[in-house]
Amino acid sequence: MTTAESLPPPGARVLVRDEEWLVRNTDQCTAGGHQVRCIGVSELVRNREAVFLTLLDRIETIDPRETELVADPSPGFTASLLYLEARLRQTVPATDELVLGHRAVMDALPFQLDPAHRVLQQLRPRLLIADTVGLGKTLEAGILTAELIRRGKGRRILVVTTRAMMRQFQQEFWSRFAISLTRLDADGIQRIRRRIPANHNPFQYLDRTIISVDTLKRDGEYRHHLENAWWDIIIIDEAHNVSFKGNRTQSNRLADLLARRSDALLLLTATPHNGKRESFASLVRMLDPTVLPAGADYTRHDVEHLFVRRFKRDVREQIRREFPEREVCKFAAQATPAENAAFDALRLLRLKSDEGAREGSMLFRTTLEKSLFSSPAACLDTLDERLRRTRGKDAAHPDLAPLQALRAAVAAIGPEQFSKFNELVRQLRGATAAAEHRWRWDGKTADDRLVVFTERLETLNFLHQHLPRALGLPASAVAILHGQLADGDLQKIVEDFGKTLSPLRLLIASDVASEGLNLHYCAHRLVHFDIPWSLMVFQQRNGRVDRYGQTRTPRLAYCMTEAADEKIRGDLRILEILIDKDAEAARNIGDPSSFMGLYDEDLEVEKVAETIEQATRPEAFSAWLDGTGKNGFALLDELFEQAPPIDATTAEPAHAADRSAAPVGSLPSLFADDFAYARAGLECLHRLNPREQALPRCDEAKRSLALQPNADLAMLLERELAPEMWPSDNVFALSSAREEIDRALRHARDTQEWPAIQYLWPIHPLLQWLDYKMLALFGRQKAPVLKVARGLAAGEAIVLVTGQIPNRRGQSVLAEWLGVHLDADGAAIATLSLDDVLARTGLGRSELINDGVPIAVPEWQRRLAPALDEAAKVLREKKRAFDAAHGARLSSELDRLRTLRQRHLTQIEFDFAQTPGGLAQSHRMKRAAHTDDLFAQYQEWARQTLKLDERAQFTVLALLVAGGSAP
Repeated sequence: MTTAESLPPPGARVLVRDEEWLVRNTDQCTAGGHQVRCIGVSELVRNREAVFLTLLDRIETIDPRETELVADPSPGFTASLLYLEARLRQTVPATDELVLGHRAVMDALPFQLDPAHRVLQQLRPRLLIADTVGLGKTLEAGILTAELIRRGKGRRILVVTTRAMMRQFQQEFWSRFAISLTRLDADGIQRIRRRIPANHNPFQYLDRTIISVDTLKRDGEYRHHLENAWWDIIIIDEAHNVSFKGNRTQSNRLADLLARRSDALLLLTATPHNGKRESFASLVRMLDPTVLPAGADYTRHDVEHLFVRRFKRDVREQIRREFPEREVCKFAAQATPAENAAFDALRLLRLKSDEGAREGSMLFRTTLEKSLFSSPAACLDTLDERLRRTRGKDAAHPDLAPLQALRAAVAAIGPEQFSKFNELVRQLRGATAAAEHRWRWDGKTADDRLVVFTERLETLNFLHQHLPRALGLPASAVAILHGQLADGDLQKIVEDFGKTLSPLRLLIASDVASEGLNLHYCAHRLVHFDIPWSLMVFQQRNGRVDRYGQTRTPRLAYCMTEAADEKIRGDLRILEILIDKDAEAARNIGDPSSFMGLYDEDLEVEKVAETIEQATRPEAFSAWLDGTGKNGFALLDELFEQAPPIDATTAEPAHAADRSAAPVGSLPSLFADDFAYARAGLECLHRLNPREQALPRCDEAKRSLALQPNADLAMLLERELAPEMWPSDNVFALSSAREEIDRALRHARDTQEWPAIQYLWPIHPLLQWLDYKMLALFGRQKAPVLKVARGLAAGEAIVLVTGQIPNRRGQSVLAEWLGVHLDADGAAIATLSLDDVLARTGLGRSELINDGVPIAVPEWQRRLAPALDEAAKVLREKKRAFDAAHGARLSSELDRLRTLRQRHLTQIEFDFAQTPGGLAQSHRMKRAAHTDDLFAQYQEWARQTLKLDERAQFTVLALLVAGGSAP
């Protein structure tokens, strides 16, 4: 009968059905026996999750004392070195230093490493990255994801983003981090559904996916799939779209669901709040629901461990080379007589429907003015829609006549009378004052492209019809981007706009393109054809070209019409003030929306509309903005204002560049780099089976190799890689030199969709496949014997072992490589660290010579048990130190949770104190019970994470002996 004591502990390697597995945890079954949750280790079941029942399956724990020592006949003991290197690459780092992410294909700046370091120090990896537009939030997410994957915490990943961002996000993760995400857009979903049985959960079939929040909302079956899947990491991009905004939206409910379906959660947004306390609190609760009770007050101290927010000013010294200062121009045009007539008619417009408008809503006259400021086409569309609706309700409505009169005036503005449009054409043709000739643009230079933003679809269509003709551009040089495009078309346009060999020169876009997109590769000019009424939109639009990685001076232009009517001129002056405030924020404040203190695009538009409707003097509006920007909302100032530390020597604020950077480290390796390891490993496989594994073509200077995958590797890559990542010639080219990958990236933007060379580093699927191949070189539970040139006297040996003690969740927490130094009689002399072993023996540092002389291993075989006993003593001491340190941390965490629980219960009592009655008390008890359950789960989670299992797991890796020695 199976007892709890005889069950394999978490972290143990077991044999089940002739395959090797790693135990995650064990639970007692109500019907008797136990269930053992495992993840596959041996090649056939690698990374597969399974649950075995002790009543049905024989679960055999692998005993390291029964490890068989075997000879390694390979030249220079290459097979042994490859096997040990693969073991090193599978060992979880025990440090919170960055060991991998900083090596991605990017010039990582110190501030971009900080979020990953923050998360690695956390008990649970969860963070809101709220850096301002253009600082590289996607790259920061990639750095952290790479670190978690290296630590065995990133096998299953889900990314949720906007439709427009899916392809860009997918490419960034693959080309810079070798993290493959399968895109579940319309085409991707159909492709997956053809590959899996009906009604199967695609999220269970695919380990790493990227999907748009719109798709998740549109397809009702996804909620069921999401509720039945679990991820290691979930990333929600543009997370402000899923925050609570006063009512529960479908996006908000989906995000709350996802927050409960992963260990690690990463939220990305440049606009983390809308000025409402509860909106920001909703994002915080997604990260950690214990922190803030619903409706409770909070301070920065309560939440600062869950978010980072930096502006350009905070990291100015770090980004100076990557973030040139912007130039701002105003293209002002004198209104034509036809336009002035329309503006006059608009000023005189009085509508019966506006008299009964509810407070806080924009008057229809203001809506018309906003649309006319965009274009006559936009205004005509707005007028026609209102006329149609009004006639349908009342053919004699008093608003019909004035609306028809205004329509006639607006309709008289043809392209020739549209001054703003013609001024833009003059500026681009260089037919203006010499001072503005830097805006001359003919579209002939491939890497000097133009982005034109407009809010209204009718304005976009007008520009699409008339602007290319006015500039002499062919149809192939122009693209439009708006929300009605299909996913694939939208993503393809963005991609083509960044390729110098693409004929595209001019992109006319609605604000669907204002969030997250990289438009700076071939463009540094951006035109606001209509001026946004929201400073948040200014920030988003300008961030498409004014962002990290821009090598030229961003040039931003605002098109304006100067009307003769004094009232209209005053209204336009309000918009001009917004331009000035955005420029001021870029120089000093960092966040332009702090001027209004509303932090919500719709509320900002309403405020500008109210200012125009109340005929507020522009000077008064400017003064109000300055006052709000200076004082702001106290809570949000406290939360997001980044106060620089004080320099102890000068008593002055320290520059961001002088602050301590996130610590980075390196992991031990027996090879010069990833290329050397991959080359040696593939050559080893070729020697073992030339027919199955061809030799790779290698370029030593470029640290690159190329190979056509064999059937085994192809099967793995077909499962893990999205189809677009597969080379058209079926030959994979990889390099460990970042400069080669960076060159391939730039070339790919010009010639093809995906880089021709992929990054060869530890988390690339090919290298992970190679790790498992190397782990299998000597067979199950066998360890090689190899001779070292120094550090051991004749007859001495070092038994190299790994020992690990997992936590109660089955995660490897305490992992050590140890070398037990034995004398000629088999007595332990010392137990060495891995660094000591490498330094002493030269393993991996100097060439080993395999003289082919047999090594007598039977005696060493008998000495494995005492060597393991010595290693166990060392690991027990390390466990005591771990328990002491983390016991204090656990106690502190449980105290914190008890305090937070009481805060939640106090808030519940406060909420229901003034609401007597049976129903209210029933709701109070339900909330209290939910709170108790929540904190019980988090307390147990803390215990399971910080408490180690009592049983250590050891693996004998190798026996090192002196050249020519025998026991």
